[in-house]
Amino acid sequence: MAGEFAWFNDQNTIFEFYGGGKWRQRAYHYQYHYAYMPQAKVVLEDGRYVLYVAGAGRIEVERA
Repeated sequence: MAGEFAWFNDQNTIFEFYGGGKWRQRAYHYQYHYAYMPQAKVVLEDGRYVLYVAGAGRIEVERA
């Protein structure tokens, strides 16, 4: 993941990856976890995209 990661928040939260990929959080879920350039991946599970962030857990996302 590019740059700083600080939290999962709401549907306005955008996650940006190196290479230009951008993903938007789909539902409200607040969780604070600061990390700089954490390992992260988006996986297609049962027809839904899920973002996994090392040390912070997972959240459902959509392309931004």
